[in-house]
Amino acid sequence: MSLSMLELARHLEMLDESPEKMMFGKLLTELSGMSEDRVKSAARQVPISGLRELVHQFNVVIDSRKQERVNELAEQILNDGISADEFRQYLALHENN
Repeated sequence: MSLSMLELARHLEMLDESPEKMMFGKLLTELSGMSEDRVKSAARQVPISGLRELVHQFNVVIDSRKQERVNELAEQILNDGISADEFRQYLALHENN
């Protein structure tokens, strides 16, 4: 029985820190370091619906990771004693940089 890439991704997503999930993460890391031509060549083997689903899932992960990072930065700023108003003032002064 053969699993599609999407089915495999969903299956691995349900696993916590299993060896399979770690290997899938390494595969994605390796894929991210490949040339544009190699990625395009591999992507041509995936149906458009599968590519759309992958893009959607990656966008969800990106949004989640960005929010996690914002939360980490906010916690660090608060721990350093910087108020939200002070940070807003800083951003207002440096928004064009």
